[in-house]
Amino acid sequence: MIRAGLMLGGLAFLAGLCAGPVRELLLAPRIGGLAAAWLEAAVLAPILAWAAWRCVPAGLTLPRRAGIAAVALAVSLLGEAALSLAFQATGLATARSPRTPAEQLPGILMLGWLAALPMLRR
Repeated sequence: MIRAGLMLGGLAFLAGLCAGPVRELLLAPRIGGLAAAWLEAAVLAPILAWAAWRCVPAGLTLPRRAGIAAVALAVSLLGEAALSLAFQATGLATARSPRTPAEQLPGILMLGWLAALPMLRR
């Protein structure tokens, strides 16, 4: 259970780590932050579904799947927090404009999707 959660959370974080710079550096300046955030979410949603299908074994009980979801969510959030601290320490955080709540919504929904995916795996 823990291994599956670590794998799923790690893959989710890595997917976001790859998509984030594309969103910030290429998409947001051209199409705006909100459209870029939704486009990133549209790309990440099937990637996360694939990762869950690969990482979460079939036939697990609901409590085990919930445990995998909790571990995956924790890994992803801890990775985000560490990356945020690194950006603040290097000054990169001040170089970008803050995201509006509307621009944050797709990311929050992706965290919910990440937590829900192990529950959907039968």
